Amino acid sequence: MKSKSDDLLVQKYDLALGAYYFYDRYFIAEIKEGEVITLEKLQDLIPIVQKHFGNGEPFSFISDRIHSHSIFPTDYMYCPLIQMDNFKGYGVVTHNKTSEMSIKIEKHFAQRPFYHFKNIQDAIDWAKNGLLK
Repeated sequence: MKSKSDDLLVQKYDLALGAYYFYDRYFIAEIKEGEVITLEKLQDLIPIVQKHFGNGEPFSFISDRIHSHSIFPTDYMYCPLIQMDNFKGYGVVTHNKTSEMSIKIEKHFAQRPFYHFKNIQDAIDWAKNGLLK
């Protein structure tokens, strides 16, 4: 994952679900092809998020849906990120119509602002400038 922004990558993690790229004010997930995301499968990610963003600085999460995967929309209601007051929202980058259709459903279950983007740079700009000012 190469960020097209001027941000420096703080840390990359290769976990069971996929690759996670952490920057100062956001992190980007690239989930592996065919994965089904569950709250249980996020257990290795949550301590990492707390390590990077537990200081109270606002941050957001970007899901770059390069590969086809799925999530149970109701899991958004119980996502551990929503317990963090400094978590400001979800940005989802889609690359095909199927992904676009699924996020219309997911959006209704999100407990934080949920935005759709057509490219990663727009999502990064939102995370850096739009939402967190």
